[in-house]
Amino acid sequence: MKTLLVLAGLVALAMSGAVPTETVHFKTKTVDAEFVTKQKKIFELFFAPSQISKDAEYYKIATEWSIEANIENYTNKKAVEDFLVLYKHGFLPRNHVFSIFYEKQKDEAIALFHLFYYAKDFDTFYKTAAYARVFLNEGQFLYAYYIAIIHRPDTKGIVLPAPYELYPEFFVNSDVLYRMYRTKMQGGISNPDFASEYGITFENNYYVYNTNYSNYWTYGDEEYKLSYFTEDIGLNSYYYYFHSHFPFWLEGDVFTVWKERRGEAYYYFYKQLIARYYLERLSNGLGEIPEFSWTKPIKTGYIPFLTYYYPFIQRPADYQIPYESNVQELQFLDTYEKTFLQYLERGRFKAYNQEVDFTNSKSVNFVGNYWQSNVDLYEKFGPRNYHRSYEGTARRLLGASPEPVDKYSYIPSVLDFYQTSLRDPVFYQLYSRILKYFIQYKEYLAPYTQDLLHYVGVKVTDVKVDKLVTFFEYFDFDVTNGVFFAPEQLKTYKFTPYKVRQPRINHKPFTVTVDVKSEIEGDAVIKVFIGPKYNGEGYPLTLEDNWMNFVELDWFVHKLTAGQNKIERSSTDFLFYKQDSVPTAQIWKLLEQNKVPTHMSTEADFMPSRLMLPKGTKGGFPYQLFVVVYPYHGKEHTSELDSFIVDNKPFGYPLDRPVNEPYFIQPNMYFKDVFIYHEDEIYPYQSNYPYYVGHKTTYTKF
Repeated sequence: MKTLLVLAGLVALAMSGAVPTETVHFKTKTVDAEFVTKQKKIFELFFAPSQISKDAEYYKIATEWSIEANIENYTNKKAVEDFLVLYKHGFLPRNHVFSIFYEKQKDEAIALFHLFYYAKDFDTFYKTAAYARVFLNEGQFLYAYYIAIIHRPDTKGIVLPAPYELYPEFFVNSDVLYRMYRTKMQGGISNPDFASEYGITFENNYYVYNTNYSNYWTYGDEEYKLSYFTEDIGLNSYYYYFHSHFPFWLEGDVFTVWKERRGEAYYYFYKQLIARYYLERLSNGLGEIPEFSWTKPIKTGYIPFLTYYYPFIQRPADYQIPYESNVQELQFLDTYEKTFLQYLERGRFKAYNQEVDFTNSKSVNFVGNYWQSNVDLYEKFGPRNYHRSYEGTARRLLGASPEPVDKYSYIPSVLDFYQTSLRDPVFYQLYSRILKYFIQYKEYLAPYTQDLLHYVGVKVTDVKVDKLVTFFEYFDFDVTNGVFFAPEQLKTYKFTPYKVRQPRINHKPFTVTVDVKSEIEGDAVIKVFIGPKYNGEGYPLTLEDNWMNFVELDWFVHKLTAGQNKIERSSTDFLFYKQDSVPTAQIWKLLEQNKVPTHMSTEADFMPSRLMLPKGTKGGFPYQLFVVVYPYHGKEHTSELDSFIVDNKPFGYPLDRPVNEPYFIQPNMYFKDVFIYHEDEIYPYQSNYPYYVGHKTTYTKF
């Protein structure tokens, strides 16, 4: 305990400069002393994960702990035995690339997670984690440790560091790492001219590196316009959180509360994500999401400037997947898609020892499990000695990585990691392709009838929205884990922290006012969606062709009174969004007051609120809001999902299936045309002037 108190003080002192200069307002909650102790212990193992400090408390614990000798301290002995078999055979060595999409590494990571999960108490869990922190691959450790903390009952509510603090190399390009390494190796800014030209400053006892997003070298002539969105650290962290909460390999019995809706949650997440991406494409003039064929050249190239032990692989434009060396994989993808089409033709069928009826709306769970290829798909099928994932296979082929040299050596692509996948435009093309199969299944479902959608006695008379405005603003985030420290620095925590400063999209807070005239009293559900008004060609869209492109912004319950109701809802209260993550250094300080950020404890897997609106234009880009009011019916289950689920309707209701447009002309529904404006610089790189403007040629005067 004494060591932890010293550690807390040293880290907070060393990284005090890492706190953003601007005032950040967020809610905190008070926690007890036991929680604070757990939180500090967990944080300790996240610091400098690529290095081992022999002076740290965790190192002493690791060298004295024997998993085999303490097998009685785990509630699942078989899980321990399975881990030991793999471990004695040889785990992924340290300083090697780890990806959950490679079979051998996945099996090892799952075994490690089970070891963490089945530790009988927190003390055993921490000792096991300390052991893995020292003796196992750092990427594999971080992956299993992060997910175990989310799912263990005794670590519920524990705050986890933002992924970009843990894996800076996944969130910043290699030119930033080069500047950081140069500063570290030279002991500071030794060349002011270099620092001025390449955007390096020393502010309030920390180094700041101004950086831009990737440009046309990476994306080509058009796609680079979206880099502020696809490379946003909050968006990519959001995707990593989603996977950490719903790993495709995690048995439904571990998180039984989600088991019955696992496939539906998968569909809803990707529908929201792809629709949100589509809105961003429209405002940047890029139009529809391109399609691709497995047998024809992939038109969209991608040349990342990321590095993770090795430079990431590059995919040229018009890339042809090599058929001869990938014939089995290509046949598998084709067969997998055609198998689903056969299911669509039959409508009612038996698959994986399950009776499936596509006219039943709950069959979305089977469809989601099928496309995710998760373990619940095979639950009634028995053990799977052979398993090939559609997602994993597609990612490997589209990523364009060459065949691995051996089971542990390969060149990574951005599609190999959840932290980097969203950077590649072909990611959205792949999941747009998957969603099209969902939509074909949804055609089996009868559209909601006019009577079902109608709310007797309730009429939305008007919807008002404040002016919608987006803008770019500077955001500083900690990347100290991206450098290596001398042993003395690891021991004393005396070092200068490192931060990256990057312009990020945001919007001005706004209020949606819904005027409702009601003849009845009672609880009602109100939902707010945003969707396109026109397609990529500029033609108006009908709801029947457009329902899948709406993004659900809010979902809440309001008590209606008889008469006129004026319901005001601030964008800061919208359900599905959260504030930016608080820097770990600032959380250390909060722990001294027995407090933690509320949103990082309970809403970690929500989308960053700054990404709520697509970027506007100077003259205003047209979208439409859809507001619906319907009767409230209680949730089927009460659980930790209370913060995410409001009622018993399907996710995305009533835009969760094809619609009959005349049925959506209802008194309790309202479509509102809106425009989103953008202030100041249109392109984020312009915001970084004069700190980082690239190379300037100087001519000598004669």
